[in-house]
Amino acid sequence: MRTLRRIAQIFFFLFFTYLFFSASYPLKSVIPVDLFLRADPLIAISSILSSRAFINTFLPALILILLTIPLGRVFCGWVCPLGTLLDGISYVSKSKIGKSITKLRTLKYYVLIFLLIGVLFSSQLVWFLDPISLLSRSFTLSILPMANFFLAEAFGIWFRMDVFQDFLLKLQGFFSSTVLPIQLTFFRFSGWVFLILLAIISLEFLSRRFWCRNLCPLGALYAFFSKFQLLRRRVSEKCTLCGDCTEVCKMDAIEGDFKSTKDTECILCWNCIKDCPAEVTSINFSGERRNLKFDLSRRGFLSSFVAGLFSVGILKTSYQDQNNRMGLVRPPGSRPEPEFLDRCIRCHKCIRICSTSGRFLQPSFLEGGLESFLTPVGVARYGYCEYNCTMCTEVCPTQAIHPLDLETKKKTVIGLAFIDRSRCIPWYKNEKCIVCEEQCPTPKKAIELREEKVVHFDGTERMVLRPYVIEELCIGCGICETKCPVEGESAIKVTPQNEQRWVD
Repeated sequence: MRTLRRIAQIFFFLFFTYLFFSASYPLKSVIPVDLFLRADPLIAISSILSSRAFINTFLPALILILLTIPLGRVFCGWVCPLGTLLDGISYVSKSKIGKSITKLRTLKYYVLIFLLIGVLFSSQLVWFLDPISLLSRSFTLSILPMANFFLAEAFGIWFRMDVFQDFLLKLQGFFSSTVLPIQLTFFRFSGWVFLILLAIISLEFLSRRFWCRNLCPLGALYAFFSKFQLLRRRVSEKCTLCGDCTEVCKMDAIEGDFKSTKDTECILCWNCIKDCPAEVTSINFSGERRNLKFDLSRRGFLSSFVAGLFSVGILKTSYQDQNNRMGLVRPPGSRPEPEFLDRCIRCHKCIRICSTSGRFLQPSFLEGGLESFLTPVGVARYGYCEYNCTMCTEVCPTQAIHPLDLETKKKTVIGLAFIDRSRCIPWYKNEKCIVCEEQCPTPKKAIELREEKVVHFDGTERMVLRPYVIEELCIGCGICETKCPVEGESAIKVTPQNEQRWVD
């Protein structure tokens, strides 16, 4: 069973990775690329409670909850990609199991209470610590860009050699169609996101699965649903009390008498059975069923409750600089801002898939206040919203971005371009430039060129084509800002003015 568990872990981790890479242009995957997020009960509960609406994409999460009730925390031991990554790090580094600090075991339950209290008041903080969202975000913003960079550098070095050119061209073609983008893409806050993942990995050297034992809120939620589990560790009376089982237990779930088990901590890894010299340990459905208790103190519960309330107050009353809101251009199909923030879990699936198309979306900073930190916003100077693309609307697991068909998306206004005449070449230099009008993708150009007679700096008169934005036709795609040839800050910018949000 331990071998079978390892095979399952590798399979699900590769499956998670496959779905991650499938989120690219063109989107052809039959399986939803956000399947792991849809199957996350913590994300499902937080999004539904926070938005006060049932979200039908979370039906896979209901299936996992139903499986957890009889089987216990099988997801944590057999499926979770972050758990597999931590196990892999420990296996390669040969780090020791390490005993957990008993008092820290309950910390994850207080973290869960803290997060759910915020959710009840429409304050979405689950995204920060949910393992699936965290790993998806880390892959998008940090791991993939680094991998792409090193692969591109390696190909650059190899192509300077005269040998194996045909093979290298075929190899580069393979990577370009799977991993490597046409051009490298970089994201804001990628370093900070990587440091968070690195901190979680570093804790593995303190004790095995430190994150899972003490901090993971999803593990705490699974423990709650496994309170009545039937599949449990059993030890016969022939136990020799050798203690070998405690040495190999990843979750330090085996009590000091070597026979008792904290079933809510057990992830059914089967290590204790494999390494039991007396072969008196088993995991099965037989035996007496008993209700499990959680060692939560009243003080800890109240502290988590109050901390959750304070987090709501801080996020909901944080100052919003209206001057920064010009950078708050949301993806097409985004719901009204309060509902968007209630649903968005910062998984960055939309950012990942946009990076393979127009490279428009980036994680935000404080453009919409503290509550909107790391939510997706359009940065048109870096990339544009591809006119014939709806992929970001198809991969959002919480429907913070509502699915749109192509014709609806083409008509959806996400912002309005305006021209800075102090920087625009035809306006302040009186010279020819028609880039923004050429690039405009709308059937009837939203940028119109008008020939005007101007007096040049030397006193001579000349005819110049000057651009004007037709407000009724502009959808805010931002390609004009991306392609503007002016160095530095663009002479034409997109703001969220006139934006259309999706309302059911």
